[in-house]
Amino acid sequence: MDPEKFLEEAEIMKKLHHPKIVALYAVCSREEPIYIVTELMSHGSLLSCLRDEKQREYLDWNKLIDIASQVS
Repeated sequence: MDPEKFLEEAEIMKKLHHPKIVALYAVCSREEPIYIVTELMSHGSLLSCLRDEKQREYLDWNKLIDIASQVS
């Protein structure tokens, strides 16, 4: 992704505030790699949740399909 377009999108995302959206607080972009700073998720990242069998038990197929459709 073009860094300019990414920063434009990040500016929009910083303005979004919703209980079901992870808040974007800042973007560190002086040099590569570009880092993003987000709020801490109470149960960890989505990736760690999907990799952990105990946490994955709480996600049924409908929820997994919903997550996948939003990410794609």
